Amino acid sequence: MRAIAFSVAAMAIGLGLLATVLLNTDLSQVGTYLSQVGIGVVLMIAIYKMAFVIDSWAWLMTLRSLPLRPVWIFRFWMVRMVGEAVNNATPLAGMGGEPVKVAILNRTYGIGYGDGFASIVLSRTTFVIGLVPFLLIGFALLLLEPGLSMTFKWGAGVGLVGLSAGIGAFFAIQRLRLTSRTGGWFAGILSRPGLQNVFAKVGEFEDRLVDFYRYSPGRFAATVVLCFLNWAMGALELWVAFYLLGAPVSFAEAWIIEALVQLVRVGAFFVPLALGTQEGAFTIAVGALTGNPALGVAVAVLRRFRELVVLSAGLIMGPLIFGRSAMSQPPKEGP
Repeated sequence: MRAIAFSVAAMAIGLGLLATVLLNTDLSQVGTYLSQVGIGVVLMIAIYKMAFVIDSWAWLMTLRSLPLRPVWIFRFWMVRMVGEAVNNATPLAGMGGEPVKVAILNRTYGIGYGDGFASIVLSRTTFVIGLVPFLLIGFALLLLEPGLSMTFKWGAGVGLVGLSAGIGAFFAIQRLRLTSRTGGWFAGILSRPGLQNVFAKVGEFEDRLVDFYRYSPGRFAATVVLCFLNWAMGALELWVAFYLLGAPVSFAEAWIIEALVQLVRVGAFFVPLALGTQEGAFTIAVGALTGNPALGVAVAVLRRFRELVVLSAGLIMGPLIFGRSAMSQPPKEGP
């Protein structure tokens, strides 16, 4: 109940931010930009789908028991489409679809729950690790922009350092098994055998993660590279979006804007759908680079539209694949 209450409060904050953005924007100008898009939005949707394919490939690589074949990339793409649709349709800070993904992997493809949840954590970790070099490139390009104030650049730099530190800590906690070690130590001090057993189970789960990092460095590196390419696809999509709106920007500017928006999105991950935070980030970033905040709102609306189209497809695909019987022998559950 507390989690739901927190999500509702976060949603209310997001709605407040969205209302603030819209009330301070010339919506007629936004409409003028959007009227120029036309059928070209299909290209945006295609790029977005390709990013899903790349991310699904990266996710598949975290499960060493499965072959790296196109058919399995396609299967993981379908599962990810459904899971992300649920993530965006439920007020659970983007985590409601993760159990759904694991359930589909188990029921449809025979993948054990332990391996499934471990793959989710590994894919999330490599996803945010791949974000760091993307943001670093964006920050380097930002520093080269003469029209931006030093205050703006300093703010972006502080945000980048803070986010990178958080991602590093997230990885270190897994790699050093700090949750089970620390928890087990406290449970021992408190003489709570039941709690010790709980953290022993946590340790077994962490062993799956450490095993991947330690014994599959090639896969780990390749997964991070794929995740970086996924983030780069966002910059490409944004570059196309500005062209469709009739206000083209350079690819470097599109990369900067995407980096700033993702920096805000990840920092405000608790806001469902990044509602309001994404629109505000676009308004500020595009306004700073082009002097036209309305253009930022138009880009945000266009991105919301392609999310709606693609994720609606995910909700349709859910019943089609969730009820299917297992298509392969269950991979052997790891130790």
